[in-house]
Amino acid sequence: WYLNDDFWRRFGSLMFNDDTFAQAVEDMEALIGQLGFSAGRVLDLGCGPGRHALPLAEQGYRVTAVDTSPSLLDELAARGRRADTAATIETVCADMREFHRPDEFDLILILWTSFGYFEAESDHDRVLECCLANLAKDGRLVLDLVGIEYLARHLEPVHLTEYDDGRLLIERPVLVDDLLRLDNEWMLIEGDRVYRTHISHRVWSSGEISALLSRHGLETESIQGGFHGEPYDLEADRLVVIARKTRDA
Repeated sequence: WYLNDDFWRRFGSLMFNDDTFAQAVEDMEALIGQLGFSAGRVLDLGCGPGRHALPLAEQGYRVTAVDTSPSLLDELAARGRRADTAATIETVCADMREFHRPDEFDLILILWTSFGYFEAESDHDRVLECCLANLAKDGRLVLDLVGIEYLARHLEPVHLTEYDDGRLLIERPVLVDDLLRLDNEWMLIEGDRVYRTHISHRVWSSGEISALLSRHGLETESIQGGFHGEPYDLEADRLVVIARKTRDA
């Protein structure tokens, strides 16, 4: 589903609205402050329309933004031109399982639950091996996920969102495969038209994701419930992991 650009054209505006862009500006300021990151090259994998790449470029960082969706990359480029940051963002249409530039980046970001799409566990391993290779010495990886701890307590069988333009989105999420995956049926109602799609992604507990990173030479520095240093507990709706490269690929 994540390789279908029609999906992003149809549903992308529901996922990436003005509020999410505004929140990303605050989140990136907080994250960079925590990391003490003052200079270097940033790789944004699964960058979408640039929620995180754009504010980082505005702060003066050199950003490479990678996504498989041409339409989302087009939106990123358009927003970059309006913000006069297009020249500092390199956009690449590529799969994060295959993007390979050894030792080039000081910071890699995989945010907004962009890690976990793949059905095969080996594909998640491939992504992390690429990250390890692409990171410079002592470079860091930041993952932003939704943790199984939160989902197991708060998942609703049906969720309805009504948007200002009159569209309705009905979501029917369910945990499957022994709580390893979150499957979600989406039904978008626009006037008298109904669009259906199905998305699925892997979910981890905080301990599981930390162990997975460790197996790939990425040692966890911190696990928190957001970009502002929130504690990670059963009420945290985000699972933000900061890990450092500890060995060569």
